[in-house]
Formats: sequence, structure tokens, C-alpha cells
Amino acid sequence: MGRMLGAFDDDVELDRPDLNKCPDCNCFFAGDNCPICGKVCPEHMRAGNRAPVKPQKKKKRSSGSGRVTFVEWYHSWWFIVIMMFFFPIVGIVLLITSPHDRSKKILFVTIAAIYLVISTIGIGTIISGVVGLFDNPVDTSLSKEDYVAACEEMSAESFYRAADSSKDKFVCIKLRVVERVDYIDDYYNSSRDVYYLCEAPDGSSYKIIVRDCLIDSKINLIDGDVITVYGEADERIYVYETDGDYTEWFGPCVNMAYVLVG
Repeated sequence: MGRMLGAFDDDVELDRPDLNKCPDCNCFFAGDNCPICGKVCPEHMRAGNRAPVKPQKKKKRSSGSGRVTFVEWYHSWWFIVIMMFFFPIVGIVLLITSPHDRSKKILFVTIAAIYLVISTIGIGTIISGVVGLFDNPVDTSLSKEDYVAACEEMSAESFYRAADSSKDKFVCIKLRVVERVDYIDDYYNSSRDVYYLCEAPDGSSYKIIVRDCLIDSKINLIDGDVITVYGEADERIYVYETDGDYTEWFGPCVNMAYVLVG
């Protein structure tokens, strides 16, 4: 007599205390010999001599128990993805109300949110902003006296001509403020710093961009102010002028750590 098939779950140990059990075949029988392999049943496996079988703990069944769940077409993954691209709010609502697994919903919403942020803001702006958080445009480790002493005095013309080879150089330049600049390229101005368009005090055409990175108290510069800038040379940046015809130019920039007005 063998084990009955389908009568017990896989995690339930079957035992027939009234029958002998073959140690090799796990088969129960009433005679002395196993009907499958013919082996004589040892004494410790005979009825009445076997230790009782300890009941096993039932394992938790997974949610995927084989049952088929009908999903409406508008809750299908393909439709939700399409909505995320063209109508993100609709896509998110459909995803939340769908019968899909919660962990998959959270993962999908997270990926979709990251995609929307990147597509809206731009990867260049994000990278520039993150770098800006950890990269201070000016050296803050020096005292004001040491910083000013480290700056090399340059004229607006000499700085303009040497801008391409002066990056990170400590400079001292006397300039006149032309106007506050609000049309710096967003890629370079991800931190929304304040910029001023300046020129030589004598009114010559050497235009220089001053980025406000003042270490001590901030000050609003006014058009026409003559200033002495102590700072560090930076890369050239794009400036867009929209008065009249649309023009743009690539101007040298200095990061202003300290300033004297007048």
C-alpha cells in the first residue's frame, strides 16, 4: 500500500501509525516486506515502534497562488507607460488605482518621477547644480587680509586679453558697473547667482562679467558704481542681450570674493 497522492499538501508529513513504513521508499504497508523494493521492514520502522511525526509549521503562501486576476485594459502596463509620457498625471492616477503589486507601483512611480524631473529641468542643469553645492567659486579658507594680498592687480584690458589662461587666478581689477545681468545662460547659472556687467572705468569696450560670491556682507551694486574687485578668474560665460536685435557674446568672468566701492 503506497502513499496516497494529492491527499496532503507538500509541507505536511504523512504518517500511518497502524502500518509499517519502508525507510527507503517511504511506503506504508501491512506485511513484513516493502511491496516496492522487497526490503524487510526493520523493527524501528514497524507500526507502534516509530517515533511520532512532529507537525511542520505551515509556510506562508505567496500572493501569486496561481489565481488569474483580470486587469482592465486601461490598467495594463503598456497603457500606463504611454499615459506617463503624454499625460503624466493621468498615468499616475491609473497606476495608483490599478491592481498591480504595491512594490512595483512604488518602483514605477519613483522611476517616472526621476524621468519627469530630468526631462523638465535638464540633465546639464542638475549636474551643474549638484556640483555647485560642493564647489565654492571662491576660496573661503583664507582671511580677508590674506585673500586681498594674494590678488594680482590687473587692468580690465589685461584681464580681458588673458582670460583664457587666467582661470582660478587671484586678481584685483578696478571696474565700473554697467548693469545687473539677468540673462546669463541657465546652464552656467543653475545656482541663480547675481551677475554684473562691468567695463573699464574709462569706458573702454572691455566687457567683463562679475559674479557675486561675496564672502562677507552682501551689497547691491548700482549702475555706474566704480568698484575694486578681489576675486578669482573663471571660465568665459554666455551672455544674452535682448534689447533691439537678439545678440549674444562670450564674456570673461571673475568670481568676486571682496569688493570696495568708490
